[in-house]
Amino acid sequence: MEDRRQRDENNTAVKLRFYFMSLWLLFVLIFLLTVDIPICFSKDAHFIGFGPLLKRNWLAFTSLFLAILGWLVASFEKHRWAGVHNPPHRIKAIKNENYEYLTFLTTYIIPLVCIDLTEVRYVIVLVVLLVLIGFIFVKMDLYCGNPTLALMGYKLYRVEIEGVNAPDGLIVISTDRLSKGSFIKWVSIDKHVWISKEIENDTR
Repeated sequence: MEDRRQRDENNTAVKLRFYFMSLWLLFVLIFLLTVDIPICFSKDAHFIGFGPLLKRNWLAFTSLFLAILGWLVASFEKHRWAGVHNPPHRIKAIKNENYEYLTFLTTYIIPLVCIDLTEVRYVIVLVVLLVLIGFIFVKMDLYCGNPTLALMGYKLYRVEIEGVNAPDGLIVISTDRLSKGSFIKWVSIDKHVWISKEIENDTR
């Protein structure tokens, strides 16, 4: 029971990291939309000071910090996945699921960018929406459709694996272009999602 609870907690932590990674592009867009650095080339121009600059750009700088943090989390996850070492399996059926990246982008990221962020109450609404979306993201296992993964070169597949009982198939994330008959080594994110790496044959 204790091991199962710890495993569930670890899975939830991974899903939350995936969700945070998925917001990387949103944070970058918010920074670009809200940054306000006055530039003047007149002879009497002077620097307004760090205090006023931070005050008028608090949302932009916060978004920039979160974007950098999101990319660091993504890099950490990619490094962690580099240790794919489980025994190889053969793909007996495969379907491309890369459209999920675009679905997530158009369904969640683009509409949120359109919120008016010049007023504090709308920023609060944005935060509430991100929390609610994150809750749904984790509970419904939507973390695979992550546009940050696409930017990092990962492809999304739904596959059937020889010797693995998964009636609805497995979601496989890989930087390789997989096909029917490919042999893959893998590491499990949860029981339905694998990070995989293609190998030439099942004896490697």
